[in-house]
Amino acid sequence: MVIYLPIEIIFNSVALVPFILIELGILVLTLFFNHKKWFGFSRIYFFIACIISILPMMYVVPEGAGNEFLLLPLALLPGLIFHNRWLDISFFLLVVTVFYVVLETRGLVEPIVDVTQEQINFFRNIYLGVVFLLSFTIIFYFRTLVNNFEEINKKKTLLLKASNDEIKASINYAKRIQQAILPPMSLIEDNLPQSFIYYRPKDIIAGDFYWMHLLPQPNGWDVDGDIVLFAAADCTGHGVPGAMVSVVCNNALNQSVKEFGITQPSLILEKSRDLVIETFAESIENVQDGMDISIRSLNRKTNELQYAGANNPIWIIRKNGTEVEEIKANKQPIGKCDLMNPFTNHTIQLNKGDTIYLFSDGYADQFGGPKGKKFKSKPFKNLLLSISNKPLNQQKELLNTHFEEWKGELEQIDDVCVIGVRI
Repeated sequence: MVIYLPIEIIFNSVALVPFILIELGILVLTLFFNHKKWFGFSRIYFFIACIISILPMMYVVPEGAGNEFLLLPLALLPGLIFHNRWLDISFFLLVVTVFYVVLETRGLVEPIVDVTQEQINFFRNIYLGVVFLLSFTIIFYFRTLVNNFEEINKKKTLLLKASNDEIKASINYAKRIQQAILPPMSLIEDNLPQSFIYYRPKDIIAGDFYWMHLLPQPNGWDVDGDIVLFAAADCTGHGVPGAMVSVVCNNALNQSVKEFGITQPSLILEKSRDLVIETFAESIENVQDGMDISIRSLNRKTNELQYAGANNPIWIIRKNGTEVEEIKANKQPIGKCDLMNPFTNHTIQLNKGDTIYLFSDGYADQFGGPKGKKFKSKPFKNLLLSISNKPLNQQKELLNTHFEEWKGELEQIDDVCVIGVRI
């Protein structure tokens, strides 16, 4: 518009000067809206103002000047100034519609400027030059933005990769630390030769863990001897938060047995609960974390089993049995809760060939199958019942195969820990 003003005066087209000044005033209002920081409104206003300011020129200047082509660069503007796909498409279609409406209706209005054919040809060249200049500017600016975006995105990708590699390295190191607190497989195989542990963290590190301790110790605990304590625990959360809670809970179990000399499962849970609450009580935050756990002691001489559970039961399948015998847990966690009652200590006599199962809720809670639903507890019981007569190493493989088939393409939602021990 600033360029057109002197051109119109030179060619004595002073009748257009008021239109140009009004159009300039309409466009200048955009600066006011930007000053007020009404940026969203300012973009829409600027685009509409461009169309409105150009439209009168289509009708007051005779046909053939080519000024209708000024609308074409405006069709490129939405993709540049808006960041909304539907706005881009809507305003693009608006410009195209206005362009064809002008072509069909401009002959219905008498132009107010009387110019010669030479002047029309001159203006057409001016308009076409402006169209090419505006189109080139818009495309060049857009290409610059794309290049800048690609460069920024490349730098962000490199930074993200470096950060991700660093985080992964830290988590992998944390995994080594967590594995160090788990009982080694050699110890488990030596003391529970007919057993398996199906342990599948959701992430690299887990909130689930398994625990084992042998009695008697050199200080003479439990003179009957030859007793194995072991447990399957499910701490609050998974990944890094769950792993941090698991360290606290694992340490509480070790303290209960090693430092306080407690060997009865129910009393181990009660002491561990006190230690966990005491640990988290030192925080300024109100921490409600803890664990669900099933713990048992097995006398390998008499096959007497003692069990206690915090929310997690224990299942027993007798030799050649046709049903699952469930020993229920107390409905309270190891951690702070409203009602903290004593844990029940169960004593069960086992026989050769009986199999006991300890587990977290990760297997039964996994979504999958044709309808994407939870596996649930009853089908899990039936699965264990169907494989209970097979060797323990095969049971582990079958559990893994069934879990993979059930989960399919869905994400694993929680850590999984299943322990099977045959007498």
